[in-house]
Amino acid sequence: MDSIINFFTDNFENCVWLAVMLIAIFPTLESKIAIPLAMNGAIWGSNALSPISALALSLVGSLLPSYLIMIIARKIKGKTTGFLTSRFFNRYNAKSSLIENKTSNFKKYLALAGFVAVPLPLTGVWTGSLIAGLSSLNLNYSFLTIAIGTLISTSAITLLCTIFTNSISYILIISFIIIIAFLFIDLFISMFRKTRTI
Repeated sequence: MDSIINFFTDNFENCVWLAVMLIAIFPTLESKIAIPLAMNGAIWGSNALSPISALALSLVGSLLPSYLIMIIARKIKGKTTGFLTSRFFNRYNAKSSLIENKTSNFKKYLALAGFVAVPLPLTGVWTGSLIAGLSSLNLNYSFLTIAIGTLISTSAITLLCTIFTNSISYILIISFIIIIAFLFIDLFISMFRKTRTI
């Protein structure tokens, strides 16, 4: 933990907002790590951000790459071969199909917002944007939907950090552990599926 504290205080002590935005932009981490980091007095001391500032910066940082991800996914949909098609896009095409199979547009956008709103690893802005880009959903409405889902997610995390102000360092560590655990489980499941198909 000391090395993490030293890294952030050495590099971002006078610009906490930049550290929060950079973490929020990063896939998988997003607001799940950015908000507890922003409000962490053990790292920033008196420079720690208020809940409203942490929420706002994390929300903006998380949403910055969203539209670009949707556009790129839409452009290269159906044009990739080999590794990208078999390993990467198939997973998100399957999730996209689940949303596409909803009967009404309202239910499609509601499902997308719900997916983004759950503050767990492998959900969030990056995944939601990929799913929206690979589907036939309107990109502008999808972005608005993803923004609503992100607002719900960031609000929930901010509320958690506000209620447990004295435990923000623990929330940050637990969030890291959960993200790493989810990534390992996802990797294990992917490898298991691959061996079953051979």
